[in-house]
Amino acid sequence: MTSLPPNTSPLSDTQWSVDELETLEHCPICQSTARTVLYENLTDTLFRCAPGRWTLHACNGCGTAYLDPRPSAASIGKAYAQYCTHPTAANQTATQRASGLGSKLRTLARASLNSYRNARWQMALTPSNTWGRYAVPWILPVRSLIEQQMRHMPSQPEGRPGRLLDVGCGNGAFLQMAQAAGWSVQGLDFDPIAVAEARRQGLAVDLGGIDQLADLAQTYDWITCSHVLEHVHDPQHLFHSMHRLLRSGGTLWLQTPNLNSIGHRTYGRDWLGADPPRHLTLLTLTSLRSALEKAGFKTNFCRMPLFTAMPVHAASNAMRSGDEGAKALPQTRMLRLRFLLLALRQHWCLRNAEFHTVIATR
Repeated sequence: MTSLPPNTSPLSDTQWSVDELETLEHCPICQSTARTVLYENLTDTLFRCAPGRWTLHACNGCGTAYLDPRPSAASIGKAYAQYCTHPTAANQTATQRASGLGSKLRTLARASLNSYRNARWQMALTPSNTWGRYAVPWILPVRSLIEQQMRHMPSQPEGRPGRLLDVGCGNGAFLQMAQAAGWSVQGLDFDPIAVAEARRQGLAVDLGGIDQLADLAQTYDWITCSHVLEHVHDPQHLFHSMHRLLRSGGTLWLQTPNLNSIGHRTYGRDWLGADPPRHLTLLTLTSLRSALEKAGFKTNFCRMPLFTAMPVHAASNAMRSGDEGAKALPQTRMLRLRFLLLALRQHWCLRNAEFHTVIATR
């Protein structure tokens, strides 16, 4: 495993073309022009495929952080030449290594979790066992982690299957789970590599943005948007569009990095959530709630499962050290006492949580 000096990448001294940059005259959330420089000379230290050095500003009005200048919508695709939703040899090797560890204990754990999912969402996942459906509900950290992975979807009622849209669906991993739970699913994503992988799985996924669904007002019962908000150029437009697509009483499930998280306060410019230039906008709890309510949503913020933050702390710590393997750390690197203690603090405080997790209704 190779390493580079902290806060650098192989392309850090290569400039993003000036013709492919855009500047902002105001905060993308509250429109305030007053701001403070948060960090300068940020580089792509995670996937190390995007050129340029970037400046992150903090809005003095609502506290939102945003890149300025930033890649234009037409050029941002260059920053995704490598990404976590792509089927790479490294990902396949990691999967094989994980399944190769298949001890009886690992198999038992997987079967137990599947048993709970099968009972909770009427799925038919294998392997499965009998006692997991009874034991997992009593193990709160595990149960809450599964509920978050399933994006707090309700069980399907008898009759018409609910319609679900995943905005920024990537390779369709979540859509497969939702489909197995009985939902009628559809996905959207700008990344052609991820969309091709999702379609290879037989999923209905469109290449492009949410505006192509403008004629489907009040169509969906459930919309999910997991770690997408920070990537879009106009977050407020996205909120209004998703509100319009939901049926009356429909639900938006959204998750995005929290600028006020303990992770950010601990690691600063090395925080995984910064991820320039892919992450264009980072919100606080207050600014996110305000933006959603402005779009017409009623919001409910969820407590973060205990184990969710530990990989973020591990990766941020590795990035601070210049570790090129930060995006694919082994589990043993994540299970350190220091990371667990930080995650415990975040579990009990919504404002300090690593991610905002919101269930918003129309």
